[in-house]
Amino acid sequence: MKIRMLSAALLAGLAVTQVASAQDYDDRWYLTGSVGYNLQDEDRRTDDAFAAALGVGRFISPEWSVEGALNYQNPQFKHNSDLLWSQYGVSVDFRRHFISEERNWAPYLLFGLGYQRSEEEYVATSGTESPLQREDGNLAAKVGVGVQGDFSRRVAVRAELATRFDFDTSSYAAESGTDSSGYPHQMEESYFSDVIASLGVI
Repeated sequence: MKIRMLSAALLAGLAVTQVASAQDYDDRWYLTGSVGYNLQDEDRRTDDAFAAALGVGRFISPEWSVEGALNYQNPQFKHNSDLLWSQYGVSVDFRRHFISEERNWAPYLLFGLGYQRSEEEYVATSGTESPLQREDGNLAAKVGVGVQGDFSRRVAVRAELATRFDFDTSSYAAESGTDSSGYPHQMEESYFSDVIASLGVI
């Protein structure tokens, strides 16, 4: 009887150990916020601008995390002060962390897919009093690299450099010429690629 009880206890202990080893990471949900600088695609013909993002995520394995994030930026235009533009979006980002027990920081690779929305409003100086408006949403993809440092179980900081491919196929902002009514021509593009450098807290 004692041997059976001891064997059962040993098997139970092994089962607990296997579960603990399979779940040897913090899988709690976390909130994150970041600020950064958006280096705009030159074809947009806009000034570079500050950007902000908020997100919620979790680790789904010791090496992989998934995060849903909101972003916003509002650059100014070099060539036309009458044109107002803002951009915001949502994305699902996957990060592959290269973790080592010998250090409290880890580099990672970033892959993301999401939706970006552009809103343009142009007030023509001649020919019409009605503003020209464009509101459009489109697919966006993101790739990047970063490094995350864990200061405790509850606080981490990460620095990130990413390129976002915005598949916005038309834009008034990217064209400098105007027609006879004073409106800018609508420019056709396959995509715009913006580089975003950011610093975030988790």
